[in-house]
Parts: sequence; structure tokens; C-alpha cells
Amino acid sequence: MKKTGLLLSVASVILVASASITSAKTDTARERLNHFFTKVNSLKGSFNQQVFSKKGKLIQNSTGLLYLSRPGRFRWIYKTPDPQVIVGDGKNIWIYDEDLEQVTIKPLSRALSSAPIAILTRKQSPDAQFVVKPMKASGGLDWFQLTPRKKSKDFKSIQLGLDKRGMRQMIMQDQLGQKTVIKFNTRSNVPISGKQFYFQPPAGVDVIGKAI
Repeated sequence: MKKTGLLLSVASVILVASASITSAKTDTARERLNHFFTKVNSLKGSFNQQVFSKKGKLIQNSTGLLYLSRPGRFRWIYKTPDPQVIVGDGKNIWIYDEDLEQVTIKPLSRALSSAPIAILTRKQSPDAQFVVKPMKASGGLDWFQLTPRKKSKDFKSIQLGLDKRGMRQMIMQDQLGQKTVIKFNTRSNVPISGKQFYFQPPAGVDVIGKAI
């Protein structure tokens, strides 16, 4: 699965200990999950993305930067190993592959309608699109598994790991059996220049598609 498709991903979990404290822990973690999707207006930071084959072999390791402003705007920059920029301006998605010297333009609604990134760009409860299941806490994170209410051709489920600072990990299981793990180092509700969500194709590159 191409990394562009991988971008267009999410999931997670929580451990409960005893009957007397289960409710409190679940409420705290679930409130944190709901807060991330309904109260966070922006995200800014870096990420590391790893893709594993069906047999568990590492087949891709990427790093980059992320800028997100809800609703509908983001800039996802792959720095290594293959430079690529993906920008959502609220109406369109611009995909710029530096090596191919090519820009592809897609309508935002069509490109994100069934993709995990859609849940990150929309400011709404995850329950609107997913069945949310708490999972066992691990690595200092509370985890939830999100299964799409409508079957997706791209992925089976996504898992999201959060701590008190917000979202820290995303794991996606796709329909081909591959697993994508994204670790985030971000800050939320910080000012982000609107220029980050504007894209102008560089001179001389091939442009496929048309902006709306």
C-alpha cells in the first residue's frame, strides 16, 4: 500500500484494573479521546511512520512533519527517505512527489471519505464513523480500537494511543494484512499560519487533476 494511501489512517485502547476503579479509568481515558476529536483545533509537530508486511517485516520507515487545522486542512510532509508533500486546503488534496516531479490534485471529500485521516480532519466524536472499543493500556498510553461502521476498501481497523498530552500513536491494519505504525511528537491548539495549507505547484512539474 502506497504511503499516500497510508496517510489517508487511526486507533487505540485502555486497561481497567478492578470493578471499583474501572469506571473512573475508562471515563478518564474516554474523555481524553473525545477531547482530542472535539476540542483540539490544531496539531503541529513531527512523526515517524513504519510499515510492516503481513509477515511482520519492516518494509518502509519514514519521517516527517505534520500541520493540522480542523476542519479539513492539513500539511503532511515526508522528509525521508522519499520527499513528498500532501496538502489539504479544505477543498482539495495536493500530492507533490519531488522525485517524479509530479503534482496530483483530488477533491478533498472524495479522497478522504473512507480514509483514517478523515477522522483527524473532522471535529466530531469518533463514534460518528467508528465503533470504539477500549483496549489494554500499553507503553504508558491508553488505547482504543476504532472499527469503521461502513466497510472501507483501504483498512480494517485503526488504533489510537493517547496520553495526557494527546495523541501519540496510530496503528492501521489494512485489507492486505499490512500494518502501519505512526508515532507523533506534536503540540495541540497552537497557532499555525494559513500558508501551510496553501499549495502552488512548482514551475515545470506535471499536474494531474484540477482544483475545485
